[in-house]
Amino acid sequence: MSPVPSVRLVRFESADVARYYDQNTTNFLAHGQGGAQGTIHRAVWGEGIGSREQAFHFVHDLLRARIAESGARRILDLGCGVGASLEHVLHGTEVAGIGVTNSRVHTELARTRLGARATILELDFCSDPLPGPVDLAFGIESFVQAADAEALVANIATVVAANGYLVLCDDFLAGAEDDRWVREFRKGWRLSSLLRPEALDALAVENGFELVEDLDLTPFLKLDRSRDRALGLLIALTRPLASMNAILESYLGSNALRQCLKRGLVAYRYRVFQASGLQSKEPVR
Repeated sequence: MSPVPSVRLVRFESADVARYYDQNTTNFLAHGQGGAQGTIHRAVWGEGIGSREQAFHFVHDLLRARIAESGARRILDLGCGVGASLEHVLHGTEVAGIGVTNSRVHTELARTRLGARATILELDFCSDPLPGPVDLAFGIESFVQAADAEALVANIATVVAANGYLVLCDDFLAGAEDDRWVREFRKGWRLSSLLRPEALDALAVENGFELVEDLDLTPFLKLDRSRDRALGLLIALTRPLASMNAILESYLGSNALRQCLKRGLVAYRYRVFQASGLQSKEPVR
């Protein structure tokens, strides 16, 4: 049995996560800083980044470099959102792209954005068959919302080709899992798989993957923007009402994440695993 957090404080099903995005995506795109680009993940102000647009593509460009170096020809976006990450990663390449999401809203928007450039499938990436084989599978801020981390890693292992890659850029538990801010982060963002890095590593090894790169991107996040402080004030005033409003509840999670990152309770990491080719594969679908 793989190690998992010793205290499971909250558990959300795939349908809960799908509902979260179906209810909130319009607001994310309208008011999120990356919304104009369709980006629903964090800006990373890494080395050489000079603009907000570049910061939103920092992780995408890490992926592009890995794909180019490895010669990957077919990639899978696990939790593809509205398709912006896949669009940027595929741009100017002949790589075949597939995106999967459990959100009806995301499916429709991603298909509109990408057209024939990529295949978008609506499914539960923990329990439904994944399309394969692929040379590289990646998830940006989607692993933590998996209803079952063990099932997800096992499912991915059935479709990543020998010597292929699994890339996860996400939040990892670094402090006390029963801390008030961690609980609010989990609840607000519907997180069931906020793991410690070593817990994910054990799952990866069980399924034939080896960790080959691990970058802590936390220092490259901007956590004290004026809008972040304003959000903290809004949450302080509306906290009793948050559970009755989907948007307020997502804001509750965002504010809690900021506190978790600042207090060292959570770290934002870019982690690359390589498939050994020894995993027990199911028939290609």
